[in-house]
Amino acid sequence: MQNKNDNFFDENTSADQSTDQLMKMINDYDKKIVTDVRPGTKVQGLVARIGSEFVFVDIGSKNEAMMKLSEFFNDEHVPVVKEGDKITAFVISNDNNETMLSKSLGGSSAAVDELIDAMKDRVPVQGKVTGVSKSGLNVKIMGHRAFCPVSQIDIKFTEDVNCYLGKVYDFMITKVAEGGRNIVVSRIPLLEEQLGTKLDSLSENIADRKVLKGKISRITDFGLFVDLGEIEGLVHISEVSWERADNLNDSFNVGQDIECILIGIEKKTPLRNSKISLSIKQVLDNPWTTISSQISVGQTIQGKVTRLANFGAFVEIAPGVEGLVHISEMSWGKRVHHPSEIVQEGALVNVNILAVDTSKKTVSLSLKDVADDPWKDADQRYLVGSEITGTVAKKTKYGYFIDLAESVTGLLVFSNIVADKKDTLKEGDQIAVVVESIDLDSRRISLSLGMKDAREHQVDVSEFMKKQQHKAPEQVKSSSTEFGAALSAALKKK
Repeated sequence: MQNKNDNFFDENTSADQSTDQLMKMINDYDKKIVTDVRPGTKVQGLVARIGSEFVFVDIGSKNEAMMKLSEFFNDEHVPVVKEGDKITAFVISNDNNETMLSKSLGGSSAAVDELIDAMKDRVPVQGKVTGVSKSGLNVKIMGHRAFCPVSQIDIKFTEDVNCYLGKVYDFMITKVAEGGRNIVVSRIPLLEEQLGTKLDSLSENIADRKVLKGKISRITDFGLFVDLGEIEGLVHISEVSWERADNLNDSFNVGQDIECILIGIEKKTPLRNSKISLSIKQVLDNPWTTISSQISVGQTIQGKVTRLANFGAFVEIAPGVEGLVHISEMSWGKRVHHPSEIVQEGALVNVNILAVDTSKKTVSLSLKDVADDPWKDADQRYLVGSEITGTVAKKTKYGYFIDLAESVTGLLVFSNIVADKKDTLKEGDQIAVVVESIDLDSRRISLSLGMKDAREHQVDVSEFMKKQQHKAPEQVKSSSTEFGAALSAALKKK
């Protein structure tokens, strides 16, 4: 009987095929398993799950590694990690197939060689600030005493470094010398690495105008420095309030909680010199958007004088809205050389609204009371052709200014002064002048002196000449003949 080779006993079942595939996957997985999990090794992984105390991380080894959940707490003690997040950490222990990770090395004492390796590999180490000196801080790292210069402890301004005493931070080792007796550490590289990410995240808030919370860390003449947590920003004095802010110490305190809006980020090298611009006033409504509904031209309103300038006084007429009283609008009754002659800073005054321009954010004001305008009805009080008494106020190259009443001055030009009086007038002289013309719109009065008699004499001369021209020709000829005959006889007699 001939045996046929039908491969019956070598036939692969579907179960056998699945087993082969599974074994192949296991072999492939074993090839990818991370075997170098020595303490100090830098690894990357994905957060697999989050427990009550630990975060479990898949780093590619046979077992999941663990990290303390507290390493992911923010300033409010809330964990900021979720499943699937990619993290970078360092192996701090690997005992009994239990791998512990941390963002930095720390714990028990280490040999100097380990510190040198950490410095070369740029591995962060945990350190506790144990003392403060004039030039820096004493830090204990892995059983060794290290030193951190003041300039390397933080990227934010710190007025009192004692606030770091007793606290634990991550440091980078920058120097190991003299067999470990001279170790220098710094927080700046780690903080700047975090700062870059933070600045990128903050940049997204500029367009959204998201309101941020912070604490005032410093008060200066030019603005407020605000601690936003990991970084510090500046609220320039112009962005503190819609109202004028002169002395910020009167309105704010260090440590005060505030709300602000991010209005700009200027990245610089190094990153710790970057400028973060904030605004407090933009959290509030802009008063200029509603001021036109609160005031109108011609209205009289009370305001507060906020500051004086050579050309006028600024008056706050509503919170965050200032108007200008020009020096020419301060008084009807006197010439004002400086606003301090009329008003003082901080004084409450009644002003008239002359003009409002919300696009330019300007309001023109006047301290003059319209009812007391000395030019009101001046054309009825100073009739053209009437003679009035005035006082010589000032001589100019074209004539004299004559004060007729308080804040009413006329002009007496030389051409309107009789010849014998042009150079006889002195300041303070009381003189009688005649009103030649008056223009209320331009507030001008033209005057003359002594011209009335001269004009009357001129009229008399003109009338006499006209009469002479109307005499009969015969009378003229007769008079001329008689005069000629008499002259001839006199000459002959001589």
